[in-house]
Amino acid sequence: MVAKLLDNLGEGNPQLVRELKGRLTRRSVGIVLFLSAISQCLIVGVSSQRNCLGWSEEIVGGYCQQYETVIQWRSAFDSLSFILALLLFAGGVYLLSSDLVKEQRRGTLNFLRLSPRTSQNILLGKLLGVPVLLYLGLGLAIPLHLSCAIAAGVPLDWIVGFYAVIAASATFLYTASLLNALFVGEVQYQAIVSSALAGWLGSCLVSVILYSLKWEYSPFNEFVFKWFFWEYQKTNYEVVFCWLFLSLFLGNYWIWQGLNRRFKNPNGMLLSKAQSYGLAASFQIWMLGLFYPWISPMAIQEDLMPMMLIMSILTVIMFLLIIPAISPQGQTLFDWARYAHEKRGPGLKNPSSKWQDWIWGEKSPSVVAIAINLGIVAVIWIPWILLWHGSFEATLKAGLGLVMTLNLIWIYSAIAQSLYFIKFPKPGLLSMGMVMVTLSLPALAFTLFFKTVSVNTTLWMLLVFGSPWFALTEASAMAIFLSLLGQFVAIAALTLTLNHQIHRAGASHSKLLFAANQSNLAPKV
Repeated sequence: MVAKLLDNLGEGNPQLVRELKGRLTRRSVGIVLFLSAISQCLIVGVSSQRNCLGWSEEIVGGYCQQYETVIQWRSAFDSLSFILALLLFAGGVYLLSSDLVKEQRRGTLNFLRLSPRTSQNILLGKLLGVPVLLYLGLGLAIPLHLSCAIAAGVPLDWIVGFYAVIAASATFLYTASLLNALFVGEVQYQAIVSSALAGWLGSCLVSVILYSLKWEYSPFNEFVFKWFFWEYQKTNYEVVFCWLFLSLFLGNYWIWQGLNRRFKNPNGMLLSKAQSYGLAASFQIWMLGLFYPWISPMAIQEDLMPMMLIMSILTVIMFLLIIPAISPQGQTLFDWARYAHEKRGPGLKNPSSKWQDWIWGEKSPSVVAIAINLGIVAVIWIPWILLWHGSFEATLKAGLGLVMTLNLIWIYSAIAQSLYFIKFPKPGLLSMGMVMVTLSLPALAFTLFFKTVSVNTTLWMLLVFGSPWFALTEASAMAIFLSLLGQFVAIAALTLTLNHQIHRAGASHSKLLFAANQSNLAPKV
């Protein structure tokens, strides 16, 4: 029966069956059963307490004649929640990362890519099959965990929400670890570092859930959560569980898209340009939900700038991930610059054909796509700024701060894209390193020399990311105008530079051919 089940499963996912057959041996399963049973007994023993039922005074000082062993169900439930989640996160990430590194070292990963099965089918087999012994050991502890929860008075819907969030978190960390392993390759201790990071993140998440999302009423529970119209109030834990699950599901969806593309083509882009638009929109809407509840007549006007600073920091982090994800490699850019017009054929003179290539094309430069992503950010946040219950001056400065922030992000993306045209062994590493220098060096230098933003606010707003949210409250109209003018001049200069690089890359090959043909046609003396 088991053989028939494996045969049926193998027809749907051969990779999963291969992983199961290699790991589910009698010896390994026996060891897992033994360790799981011993661990559960130890946890129950540590959580038990002996109470004296009868005391005798027959000797000096007395002694207990009868004991009663009482299990502290709440303590056992908390301990199991931490231990199971920590093992699931840290253990699963370590197993998956080390397995993929071994596949790369042995060269068998390329054979998997040549398989007729889809990359999603192979990756799903890895996710389900590689940590199967870990799943087995943790699954054997689930009955004890449920028993402790019921005995401790934990509601069933709280337990279901907890399991859903833990499963979504594990999937998120597993897919992220696989994507990281594909990027870094055979780096020493990569699996250990990823496992430690996953364990730390998992322990933080479980701590927040256990000590903040109470199922019983507590006057000391001051945890505040709001997202659009959802609001957590005392024992209304379903709201936070749903939000956590949906957020992790959304994040896992985008990581899965990048993982699938990276597995199929290690040299291709991590995301398509269309996917980057969806990623930018979904992340900005998710972030807007956290700030939206502050739109109220009772809101303090001074809160707008600090909140927009937090928004800009999260946004630039998002773009630091999107820029390399949708930027083609150097040789791909050179090929596009030289041969893109041949693929367009008759549409070469059609402007819409060129723009479609810039907006949707897999091999064209990413500056137009980054500009569209920045436009998506502006479309989502400008209505929120206009709805803010503040003065016209505060609203105008917030709008100007958003424009300056988006201009700086586009400048960073243009610098990164221009460096991809340089013939360098790792242009992606060079471009992102330069972006990080451009992002951090002006802030460090200005902090050392000017101390505060009140000194030379024009240069602060022009060069230092995030400074407009501080400087706009003190800057004059002329300083604001000069800062915007300087940013627009930088944008125009970078645009001209990119156009020159593209024309130069597209003309170089044809010039060489023309020169070669001229030398062949020259008369011999």
